[in-house]
Amino acid sequence: MSEENRDQHYAENLVSRYEQMLSNNESYYFDIDQFEEIAEYYCEQNKFPAALEAIKYASSLFPDNDTLLLRESQILSGMGHLSEALKRLKKIEKLNPVNEEVLLTMGSIYSQLRNHEKAISLFKRALDCCSEEFEVDIYMEIAMEYENMERFDKAIDILREALSKKPDNEVLLYELTYCFETADRIEECIQFYQEFIEKYPYSFTAWYNLGNAYQKSECLEESIDAYDYAIAIQPDFAPAYYNKAHALFKLERFHQVIQTLEDSYTIEQPQAAVYCHIGECFEKLNELDKALFYYRKSIKTDEFYADAYLGIGLVMDLQEKTGESLTFIEKAIELDPDNADYHLFMIEMLRKLERTGDAIAIAESLAQRFPENEDIWLDFSDIYFHLAQFENAITCINDGLLKIPRSSALGFRKVAYLLAGGRRAEGEELLLRLMITDTTEAASLEEYYPEINNNLLYIDLKRQLGG
Repeated sequence: MSEENRDQHYAENLVSRYEQMLSNNESYYFDIDQFEEIAEYYCEQNKFPAALEAIKYASSLFPDNDTLLLRESQILSGMGHLSEALKRLKKIEKLNPVNEEVLLTMGSIYSQLRNHEKAISLFKRALDCCSEEFEVDIYMEIAMEYENMERFDKAIDILREALSKKPDNEVLLYELTYCFETADRIEECIQFYQEFIEKYPYSFTAWYNLGNAYQKSECLEESIDAYDYAIAIQPDFAPAYYNKAHALFKLERFHQVIQTLEDSYTIEQPQAAVYCHIGECFEKLNELDKALFYYRKSIKTDEFYADAYLGIGLVMDLQEKTGESLTFIEKAIELDPDNADYHLFMIEMLRKLERTGDAIAIAESLAQRFPENEDIWLDFSDIYFHLAQFENAITCINDGLLKIPRSSALGFRKVAYLLAGGRRAEGEELLLRLMITDTTEAASLEEYYPEINNNLLYIDLKRQLGG
């Protein structure tokens, strides 16, 4: 019998004996540790009232015992009776102000009450008196409180302090990365890991997190190198392969993506997402039969994996089987109805099949469901544009701008519609305003509406503003 099973068996016997005592209205002897075991067993079974009764009974036998009072407080906290729990904890704190478990329990309660400053104060007191083995856990508690307050700067500071003492702790490293990313301090994250790796060059976690940070800042070559170091140190960690493949995909090195994902096969059985990603690579390489093979393999692995059905639909369209593609795109939508991109692909296929009315109906529904999605308004208005219904296109894009008034993409698209519809003065006035504030979308305007390159105002603005 394993130690865990022995402990479970011991706890069950204690509880059985305790319940027999209550049933027979008798008095059996249990020491304090045994009462704690009984209460813990009930808590694990979510029988908090029974746990509370066991502790209260123990307290009647061992009055003013701090341990029992603490357990009672913890059970009350678990039942949501936070004020009652705090009253008991404060009583213990007065008698023993350096009891680590009391301070941590109080800190946890104040955290639940969203009094994060008080919780931090208590956790820091606990940190001053705790044993070394609990330091990391308490540092994490403090960091989490700062995160709850959205004080990521403070969370970063406390995690860095913890790492100076426990540099090999992976949990601290991952949490620090999360804080850097959430605070949008990616460059600082990269610098931290570069310096950390100089001291600890064989830290797999540091290399892996550095790779992720590089990828977020679009330093893709550097991210791949970092993942390679991580893999060299710990070759059995599949996420490093997946993230490396993602970076390679962005660089359009599709053969290398396939090889990297295949390398991960020996680590863990490929999931549907892996096969689907390989299928997408073959699709990009225009090896459509292989793409279909892997998309189907993805579905065989997980029949509810929506992206794979979409992939089949897109490949069939490339094979000039657009009518057949609809069935698979509809299946993707059925599995993930809130994915706006799936609906946009459906609109694209319907337009190719000249089912314009159906495309407009879907676009109208999408615009109501996802009013802050730029792509929906762009695609919806584009239907009218290609029908030469310029006023409808303008009305549609205006509706989008009401929902997303600061969208440069929608603004520049409106310029195209105004100019195409013969409303030159309005179009050029809007163009001038947009170009002064944001030239980044000018390239998309040129791609969508090449005639803009013949517009003298646009030519002059590009020259002056360097667009």
